[in-house]
Amino acid sequence: MTARENVRNSARGMDIDHILFFTAVAYAVLLLLRVRGRDAGSLPFRAVLVLLVALIAWLIARPHAGFIAALAWLALVLLPLLWRRRRESHGDPSRRPFPMSASFTPAVTTLLIINVAVFGLEFLRGGVQNPLTLHQLGELDTDSVRYAHEYWRMFSALFLHYGLLHLVFNLMALFVLGPPLEEEIGVISFFVVYLVSGLGSSATVVALTLFRITGPMQVVGASGCVMGVVGAWAGLLLRHRHAPLAQQRLRNILTIVGLQFVFDLTTPQISLAAHLGGLITGFLLGLALPARRPLQ
Repeated sequence: MTARENVRNSARGMDIDHILFFTAVAYAVLLLLRVRGRDAGSLPFRAVLVLLVALIAWLIARPHAGFIAALAWLALVLLPLLWRRRRESHGDPSRRPFPMSASFTPAVTTLLIINVAVFGLEFLRGGVQNPLTLHQLGELDTDSVRYAHEYWRMFSALFLHYGLLHLVFNLMALFVLGPPLEEEIGVISFFVVYLVSGLGSSATVVALTLFRITGPMQVVGASGCVMGVVGAWAGLLLRHRHAPLAQQRLRNILTIVGLQFVFDLTTPQISLAAHLGGLITGFLLGLALPARRPLQ
């Protein structure tokens, strides 16, 4: 899972090695939590190997630990998993060891297109890491919101991204986590979760500066919205905790939140406040929005 960025404090952009390390470790941990039984095969063992490689790399080659962990993840887990899923594509889907629910559902597809289109506009208007371009297009500049009453920035910033890596990680998270939630609550409700969570994320950032808990910030990105999707999943699963596999899925969601929290604390460019605001807003919506069908 990636984060929204404080543009003023991230002139060098996101630390790709740090992100790769987090991605490899998070995926391995989630894999260990999700796969069980005979169908798991050697996946749990290979996930443990990824974690061991990541730990050793962190201890003896920290500047390159992310790339080493990512290569281990790619070779030991991702490629074998994709190959196995390909062989089983004509078999029983329920027997796949780690099924992915990603698909092009209407709301998620629309949001992916909008984010990519706005990113293209950033590029055409002067550069995706150009502070002036981001300000003109609507970054969440807390001073502009507080003193110039430019409240529209709390919405427009949700569709801006600081570089290609920032965009790709957010859209990947949306593509994986969004479609199954959209299928459960419907297109309109998913739009509500995404956008209202994003606004809750922006409001949290502004409120913290208003009460002088943090200093002025410039923030862009969709991860407040994505964390809202995670929070909505948590709220929905909590309401339907007696459904089959609901408790296991809820534990997976809590693991994602925990890993994201650790990532935020160890990455200076990330706005933890934005993530928490989106997560809490999404959770409250998940408690309130009805599911279209009983959870499976």
